[in-house]
Amino acid sequence: MRKHEFLESFDLKGKIAIVLVPTERDAIKLCQGGKFEHFPAPDVLPFEEFPVSFNVRKRRIEVLWKLLKGEKVVVVTTLYSFTRKTISPNDLMSYTLKLRKGAHVEDPIHLLLLMGYERTYIVREGGEYAIRGEIVDLFPPIYKNPVRLDFFENEIEDIRFFDPMTQRTIEKASEVTILPIREYISENHDADTLPGKYGSNSSLLEYLKDPSVIFVNKEDVFKEYVKIEREMKDILGFKYEEYKRLSSIPLSTFEKLFEKAEEIEYSFETREIYTLPSKKKEKTVPILDIEDIEVGELVVHKDHGIGIFQGIEKVESALGVREYFKIKYEDANLYVPVERLDRIHKYIGDSSEISINKLNDKRWKRTVKRVREDIERRIRELIELYLKRQEVRGLSLSGDPDMEEKLAQTFPYPETFDQKRSIEEVLKDLEDEKPMDRLLCGDSGFGKTEVAIRAAFRTIVSGKQVAVLVPTVILARQHYETFKDRLSPFGVKVELLDSTRTKAERKSIIEGLKRGEVDIVIGTHSLLSNDIEFYDLGLVVIDEEQKFGVEQKEKLKKLRISVNVLSMSATPIPRTLHMALSGMKDLSVINTPPSGRKPVVVYVMEYDPRVVRSAILREVNRGGQVIYVRNRVEELGDVFKRLTELVPEVRIGVAHGRMKKKVMEEIVWDFYKGKLDVLICTTIIESGVDIPNANTLIVEDSHRYGLAQLYQLRGRVGRSEKRAFAYFLYPKHVSKKALERLKVIKETVGPGSGFEIAMKDMEMRGIGSILGFEQHGNMNSIGLKLYSEILESSIRKAKGEVKETEKFLIDTEIEGVPGHLVIPESYVENPIERMRLYRRMAMATSVEELEDLLNEVEDRFGNPPEEVLSLFDYFKLR
Repeated sequence: MRKHEFLESFDLKGKIAIVLVPTERDAIKLCQGGKFEHFPAPDVLPFEEFPVSFNVRKRRIEVLWKLLKGEKVVVVTTLYSFTRKTISPNDLMSYTLKLRKGAHVEDPIHLLLLMGYERTYIVREGGEYAIRGEIVDLFPPIYKNPVRLDFFENEIEDIRFFDPMTQRTIEKASEVTILPIREYISENHDADTLPGKYGSNSSLLEYLKDPSVIFVNKEDVFKEYVKIEREMKDILGFKYEEYKRLSSIPLSTFEKLFEKAEEIEYSFETREIYTLPSKKKEKTVPILDIEDIEVGELVVHKDHGIGIFQGIEKVESALGVREYFKIKYEDANLYVPVERLDRIHKYIGDSSEISINKLNDKRWKRTVKRVREDIERRIRELIELYLKRQEVRGLSLSGDPDMEEKLAQTFPYPETFDQKRSIEEVLKDLEDEKPMDRLLCGDSGFGKTEVAIRAAFRTIVSGKQVAVLVPTVILARQHYETFKDRLSPFGVKVELLDSTRTKAERKSIIEGLKRGEVDIVIGTHSLLSNDIEFYDLGLVVIDEEQKFGVEQKEKLKKLRISVNVLSMSATPIPRTLHMALSGMKDLSVINTPPSGRKPVVVYVMEYDPRVVRSAILREVNRGGQVIYVRNRVEELGDVFKRLTELVPEVRIGVAHGRMKKKVMEEIVWDFYKGKLDVLICTTIIESGVDIPNANTLIVEDSHRYGLAQLYQLRGRVGRSEKRAFAYFLYPKHVSKKALERLKVIKETVGPGSGFEIAMKDMEMRGIGSILGFEQHGNMNSIGLKLYSEILESSIRKAKGEVKETEKFLIDTEIEGVPGHLVIPESYVENPIERMRLYRRMAMATSVEELEDLLNEVEDRFGNPPEEVLSLFDYFKLR
């Protein structure tokens, strides 16, 4: 009997039930149907220096609130979570605010800080609050959307919910409940109140009211409890003395657990799963605007080229006050009025070989012309290939719905929204008579391989063969194991054809392909050699096509005309380009990571051997692996010697690009298979290779990397449900600029402006995967933004989508308008936000768009002053 069926067999009406299970995975699995409440354990150990993740805090507070209100719920939790200290019922009630329209609130900011809310300028995520004049935005844990409170002095005039993506009101409310978002409430945090910092002396037990029932499988739960105790001691490492000193903080006696317990002995059927999936589409966390430009950064003016932003200057004249955007060029400064900010954007690209232009520089105009002509040529080639494919018929693969459903049921993880949509898009393509040519984009670990497996299975049950083409032996082996594990139970024969095969094995596989005895072959570029013949090839899956050579790409281009092709890339495609390409290039994008991914905990610090030892042992002791990066090959030997002396109890390997290819591949493969605990390497762990068990990254020379490189390195870990750690270490003497980069990577745990810069670097590579990788140079010469605009307009032109009215658009500028055309700092305090509003006004193409923006401004910032209304009137005249 399954756990949920067992529990449902009890009459629990009018009762609160607690179900104790051994692990978080058991708890998540049991709650999957949505009938039970998951009370998760904090995803950090006591006394560690980083906070419990917000999603865990949110869920714990939600469950405690339901229990406090007396809701009859079934709560599933672990013993560790059950006995962990939490906020007392009295404190939770005392620090919960019920706010109504017309209510008076004294010092709301102090209360929000006390409850654990963090101040930010724009509220995007749970647990944040922002103040703009008389408007307070905040995101309480029990609501799906944040709350906006409109005050007049201390009285609440209006309450409304708003969309965190658009920042606009979506519905009004008469009252809201504001819960704390942390489990300790303390007016101060000195040594005397340390127990308060780590939770009061309450536990979940105090929220239970009679009649309550506790289900527990005693033996399994006790085993897990002992394991956690041991892990705490091992993982705390050199902080163990502190742990012992603090362990005198009172804990509820363990025996108290069984005072109300009805013990049930039975076996639990378990199956690994990462987290409870959402029935609704997961919202991607909005990122900060990449166009937020800081003083000293490179900018691109469409007419004048690349310069350096010098700041915003306010100029007063006889007409009134205006704000100007100052750009430094090689020979002069340019002052751009705010109404012309649509001509300017941040430079995104490799600036190492970029020099700033002169004003009215003819070289700039020649560069833009050359890039435009090259783009138009590429688009013509893309359209020709698309038209040729349209002419081919007779490849429709209908598959076997029953068999395909059985395969889908064996997938051990819940499908994300994007993954499910991508599978549907690919299978629909295969049903079509014309050959598929689809590009599937998504980071490693986001589930692209499962999409390819479903496509391969559809092809095989339709009577055809599949070839999976990858750029490296390591990736080929990884795919071979995954495809074989998923498909061999269904009788599918999968073979690996790479340099590790003997001549006899290679000959046997090639013969099997020719006779139709091999269903799927996975290999490197040797699959494209002339001696490979298929009995009936129906699908080619290509992973990381941009890494193949020119000759291989030409062969692939010919394949696309007659065979179904699914390309996979770990580099993202800009959303606007994705939309522009619709109808001429089929794209599927997986942006949502698997549910339950925790943000990587980042440490930035001076190199300390004690920290290195502790970090390695922490990971190895919990069964994980460590990637240790030093990007100078000649120094790796010294690093190996130092680490073997520092942590002699672990297995260490070294890999770098100057090794013989086969030797390097074998070492990386041993690491992937868990034969090594630590891999010392340069940056060879590429995006295509997914090592989910490696959840600690140590970068010894982090000061030598650019921001985009640092983000990509950080992305090598944190690909499973485990908490991941990244240590960015630097020597004693390091430049101020390097420290600033490292500060950004530490402070930006989730998506942010720095992360977006790294993503834009990746997008440049993503464009290359469509138009040819050499496009990277063109993008750098004019910046990604202008390149993307030219690309999108060229595509629309080629598709015949340019409207006649667009060909004769007049760029209007009105001079001599009196009045102060500014957004006062007293109204919008943040300069970046003012810049955003100026840009949006300048880029508006209709009066309706401006009216809509004015409504948004009023919603977010309150009643606009006269200067702002005049500014909107001016833009309407334009």
